Amino acid sequence: MDDHVCNKEDLLLEMHGDVKTLVAEFKAMNGTLKETKNDIEKHKEESELHRYRITVLWFVAQGIKWAIGGGILTTLLFFIFKK
Repeated sequence: MDDHVCNKEDLLLEMHGDVKTLVAEFKAMNGTLKETKNDIEKHKEESELHRYRITVLWFVAQGIKWAIGGGILTTLLFFIFKK
């Protein structure tokens, strides 16, 4: 019997190698995507903490501003009406 010669055998072997390469690249991409997702979640948590700190700082600064402004205004009113 003659050996069966498949004219598509080389193409199939080449495709097999390409598929293996693609699978390896997809696995690497999956790891990269997981790292990116973790980095985004960490950045989101840090951003929320930073925004909270800025909000507290802003309210403290506004309180100080009103306290100083009110004290100066009260002192001026006392000084004006004392005369």
